[in-house]
Amino acid sequence: MTISINLTGGIDVGNGYVKGIIRGERASGAARIDEIDLPSAVALVTRSNALPDADHEAMAKLDGDFYNELDVSFDSPLVGDKYRRLFGTRALSAQGAFDEFDVVGRRSKAAQELSKVLVMGAFAAKALRDYVREHRALPPADETLSVQGRVALALPINEYLTHRTSYATEFTTGTHTVTVHNFDTPVSVKLHFVDVQVIPEGASAQYAITAKGEPLMDAMLKDLRRRGVALEGITSADVLAAQHTVGIDIGEGTVNFPVFTAGRFNADASTTYGKGYGSVLTDALKAMDDRGFVSGFTSRKQLAEYLQAGPSPLKRNFYEKVARFVEEEMIFFSKEVTEQFGRVLAVVGATTEVAYVYGGGSGPVKTFLYPALLAKATEMNSDDAFPTLYLDSSYSRHLNREGLYIAAEAVERNAGAAPAQALRGKRSAQSASEGKELAEAAV
Repeated sequence: MTISINLTGGIDVGNGYVKGIIRGERASGAARIDEIDLPSAVALVTRSNALPDADHEAMAKLDGDFYNELDVSFDSPLVGDKYRRLFGTRALSAQGAFDEFDVVGRRSKAAQELSKVLVMGAFAAKALRDYVREHRALPPADETLSVQGRVALALPINEYLTHRTSYATEFTTGTHTVTVHNFDTPVSVKLHFVDVQVIPEGASAQYAITAKGEPLMDAMLKDLRRRGVALEGITSADVLAAQHTVGIDIGEGTVNFPVFTAGRFNADASTTYGKGYGSVLTDALKAMDDRGFVSGFTSRKQLAEYLQAGPSPLKRNFYEKVARFVEEEMIFFSKEVTEQFGRVLAVVGATTEVAYVYGGGSGPVKTFLYPALLAKATEMNSDDAFPTLYLDSSYSRHLNREGLYIAAEAVERNAGAAPAQALRGKRSAQSASEGKELAEAAV
């Protein structure tokens, strides 16, 4: 027996973390929305040491952070084996072959199997969660969940220009079966993607910034004025009305510079810089090894999680030593990003009205990067420097996923219109409310 489920989502598969929003529907027709946040990593296991949970515990287990506990295998042309994969934070401490994105080599994210694994796993987990919420039990062993999926995804700008069509086609070709092994009774989920939109990384965040409206913009302008940039007479409405913008989207493996000219994405001026905050962490680990400092970290993911958690009283001295290695690399990274920003401004600086800095890697480097970017904007435009707005990472790391979700919904409503066309002029009351909440959390 087959049970049909419709899902629509925006999944930002970053080199460091997967941030996503997926919407399903209750039997009543009401929307059921999941927010996803997990490390972009899996552990491949040939045999699992973990005992599956009992079927009757499904309600309790699926109400937790199931995406970071997922245990699945794949039967799909996009995955070259049928090994089980443990997802998210569970993968960080599991025995198995650890798989994370390669941020050093030249292999496109679109070409790396992990990007497909993470998207399909997230959709399968959402389908199972929605079924159990509705029926309060796992599906019987002879039932298969069949998902009709719509999704918006992002690629680094340079990869988007080359791989956007083939990347989408890989998902929409054929059916992909994901088997969930978390419980005594395995559950099969068949995924059929009926629509896949691919958007440049950073550009999707610009959609979300516009949708959040004036409350979020007020918070950013306040932060900028605290840094001595007066911007006399400039209001949030003025900034939101800007048609010529530059984004600086700092991820783990890349920094994307999406340029909008006359309100449209300018592929000719936009670019990707091939290093990100993950490169900072990788270089810091290498510096520790070179100087004989034994850190014990086996991956940049472990280091990132450790720094984010903060020091315990018993490990404060060790934490501070590790942080100094990382800060040294941040200084070098900030100089490189600022130089790339200058190259972009050399092309569009005369017309640029505002620049935005955001992304999952923007928070840790803000102390070093923001002053350098402000100085570069002034250097390139003298006394007529445009505002450079640095979004707080507590919310800016989610902007790409929110922009992608907005795009997926807009395309769904407009029956196949291109994302930019579907999004034009759309701003919901919910987005305005979210903008107010985000503004209240801003630094």
